[in-house]
Amino acid sequence: MTQHLEQELKYQIAGPAEFEKVLQFLGPAGEVLEQCNHYFSDRPERPSPDWSLRVRQENELYELTFKLGKQQSQGYFQSTEVECPIDSQQVEELLNQPIWSESLWELPPLERLRREFGVERLVLLGSLRNQRHCCPQPAGWTAELDITWFPGGRTDYELEIETAEVAAVEQALQPIEQYLIRQTKTKFRRFLEALHLDH
Repeated sequence: MTQHLEQELKYQIAGPAEFEKVLQFLGPAGEVLEQCNHYFSDRPERPSPDWSLRVRQENELYELTFKLGKQQSQGYFQSTEVECPIDSQQVEELLNQPIWSESLWELPPLERLRREFGVERLVLLGSLRNQRHCCPQPAGWTAELDITWFPGGRTDYELEIETAEVAAVEQALQPIEQYLIRQTKTKFRRFLEALHLDH
């Protein structure tokens, strides 16, 4: 189990042509990850945008994450993440059983969610696919370029950089700043919009 404060710069990229230009500048990608995110809520008709519970499949590995956070300034987000690896049997229960066993609720992300918000039951909202191009930079940070396929057919393009050195990273991105728009919404918020649940 890990808990950490995630600090990220996030930028929208207008489309596939601009994405290729950004990738050309920051690449080549050290690895390309195929991810599938499954999201849950205690209130499927009106999910809270302030926290999310996610099962992420990345290749043959699964991770359960509770994420609590918000945008600190335009394009800069901070969140507390509690995450742990889970196995395929646990994933099967999370995705397909209406009532979860107590052993699942003892997993750190669910234990924290229950303790902080009093949540006793969650339902699956849906899923999105994400292709992540991981591009390590000489200064020590990694540019993550995402192509995300949301429910309903929407595709978007994004650059994420986990860093506390905001000014230094922004300086390094100046040559491609014409392709970058400061992000105002998390992936989860955009996922809710795709489902028309962003009340």
